[in-house]
Amino acid sequence: MDNSQKFKLYIGALKQYSEREGHCNVPSTHVEKVDNFECSLGPWVGYVRQRYKKNQLSEEKVKALNNLSGWQWGPLKPGPATDVIRNKKIQEMRESGSSLRQIADAFDLSRQRIHQIVRLFE
Repeated sequence: MDNSQKFKLYIGALKQYSEREGHCNVPSTHVEKVDNFECSLGPWVGYVRQRYKKNQLSEEKVKALNNLSGWQWGPLKPGPATDVIRNKKIQEMRESGSSLRQIADAFDLSRQRIHQIVRLFE
């Protein structure tokens, strides 16, 4: 598959994700399935943003991404209020006996990150 075809496949995956989720805030490890092909969408979004920041994306690719509803060029980080709410929910799940894996799956975060958050409350 050449780069042009791959870009079109990933744009399709991002569009599918955006239509389903209502945004383009793709988690860094997210994999999107399109036409029986698994697209590592999270890493691709990070890569595209890096290329854009270095002015290494063609105008055609920039336009294609700008046309997607919810697309933003900056890295997306949750605000402090979001983190506080999320972290409290994580702590509540841990206190109720949920495993790190269960919590990681629920929040689409790595177990290592969940462990770091849980340690904040110890």
